[in-house]
Order: sequence, then C-alpha cells, then structure tokens
Amino acid sequence: MSEVGPKEHQGKEESVSRPKCPRCGGVISYIEHQKKGGKYYYYAVHYLGYTKTSNGKVKKNVRKCYLGPKAYNYVSRTHSDLGIVFEGAVEERRVIHYLDAFIMSLTKIELDRPTLIEIINKLKYLTQRLEEIVKEYE
Repeated sequence: MSEVGPKEHQGKEESVSRPKCPRCGGVISYIEHQKKGGKYYYYAVHYLGYTKTSNGKVKKNVRKCYLGPKAYNYVSRTHSDLGIVFEGAVEERRVIHYLDAFIMSLTKIELDRPTLIEIINKLKYLTQRLEEIVKEYE
C-alpha cells in the first residue's frame, strides 16, 4: 500500500479554521453519530488520508474519538436540584449552559453565608482569569 495523504496537504494548506477535538486536540473532519438503544453517541472523525491497496482500490483512513452522548441523563438526575444537565463534548456551548444552570440554581437552593462568600471569591477569580484570556486574543 502506498500512502497518499490528506487532500488539504497536497500542494496547498487549508486556510479555514477547523474545530479541534476535545479528546486528542486534532482537527475534526466531521462528527459522526451512532444510535444504540434509542440514544445517540457522538464521535469526532479525523481524516488521515487514504491508501491505495495492491489491487488498486482506494481505502480512506480515519481515526475516531468518542465524544459521548449529547447529554448524560443518568448522571444529571443526581443534580436535578441545581437544574444542571451534563452534556457530552459534542455540545460546543456546554460551559455556557452550565453557567446558566448554576446562576438559576442560586434561587432554588439554600446556601450558608460562608459558602456564598466562597462562591463570590471564586467568581471574582474566574472573572479575572477570563479577562486575562480575552486580552491574549487582542
């Protein structure tokens, strides 16, 4: 078999930014899902090129990284008081969803003063770190 390689690396580089895999950090070619037991499970597919076999046929080479289901329903049940639904890596905005759920949970659960102060301090630190990260993009 002879290695031919990905099309985007044959003479010219691809200029479009492609999403990175949360598992391996590689470029995702596309997302694939498989249905098992009525639930969908997602995979990041990495195109690695193709090879020509000895009989002249072309074989596509891919590697798949498991990203999980869209939502972890079973685990999320134990956090229902907070309104948090844990999501799989296929959900790009899951951090925003978690923050929204956390904010909403503050009206649903009772927290003592020391815990509230600790949350405030952690949120101040989080805000500081996020501002530093945003400045790195400038």
